[in-house]
Amino acid sequence: MKSNLSYLKKLELFKELDDYKDDQFFAVADQRVKNHLPQWISFSPNIFWLKQPEEEKNLEVFGNAVEFFLKQGICRSSTIYAIGGGATTDLAGFVAATIQRGVPWVAIPTTLLAMIDGSIGGKVAVNMPQGKNLVGAFHLPERVLICGDFLSTLSEKEWMSGKGEVLKYGFLSREVHDLILSKAPIEEIALACAKHKSQVVERDFKETGERINLNLGHTLGHAFESTLKIPHGHAVAMGLRYLFKVTGNDEALAEWEQLAKALTLPVEKLELGAFFHFDLKSFLDYLDHDKKKSGTTLRLVIVKGIGNCYTEEVVLKDFKAKICAHADFKSS
Repeated sequence: MKSNLSYLKKLELFKELDDYKDDQFFAVADQRVKNHLPQWISFSPNIFWLKQPEEEKNLEVFGNAVEFFLKQGICRSSTIYAIGGGATTDLAGFVAATIQRGVPWVAIPTTLLAMIDGSIGGKVAVNMPQGKNLVGAFHLPERVLICGDFLSTLSEKEWMSGKGEVLKYGFLSREVHDLILSKAPIEEIALACAKHKSQVVERDFKETGERINLNLGHTLGHAFESTLKIPHGHAVAMGLRYLFKVTGNDEALAEWEQLAKALTLPVEKLELGAFFHFDLKSFLDYLDHDKKKSGTTLRLVIVKGIGNCYTEEVVLKDFKAKICAHADFKSS
């Protein structure tokens, strides 16, 4: 189970896509990158365009996409291309996993977050009102075509979100940690993150062992993302910070501050105090729907050291009590 990662310049990517110009080219694509793609794609009748991928990552749009591709004559030998950020690749991958009982798909991530996380690993899903990614499947892309040239199109918000997820990899991989602190080019750091995740997925595709560690920071992160309505990577960076605070992991918190500074993340925007609309009750209620919850316990990824993480089952009630008792949450 191995994602075939390829690193291409834009001209190389366009040349590869042009090989399919005369065939039936099926794709789910973010409309915001339309002007950065080969012109023929803009006029292709087989593209399911998304205007707001994160908002459209739901069952209704999923159904619309399936109906669209069936009407366009998709068959089992067809390939679906996913062109966009993580929400786009999640939705496209889930469509590919289910249509005709599963067709191949290829990811072309256009955001930093998608390049290092969302497009790799084959976890595809849509969101539900009760939480993120609650309906989905494991369906590995046949290829992941990473083109760093798309990074020049990112907004400040998208850069911050991508760097927030990079921060997570700084704890999972010594190589990524050292690249961040040495202020290596972001493309080099992104490739190291992508390779790390790809190797973990290859060893543990169905998330029964070490792949669980890739969820570091996501328990609190998803709750921040839902209640504060902030981008995923932004929320993960906050999830890491407050996990370390709530569990009293001062050493990891100091590392977090070093990595955040090296990535030029605006730390003041990663504090609860920056969000006057934070609702603690909604935040705690969200934890009750976490996918890693089992009965009365919650599975947390804990940092022991750089490149050394492990999972721990904690009593959800006790963990929520720790959150409520922490000064940052008390004052919110």
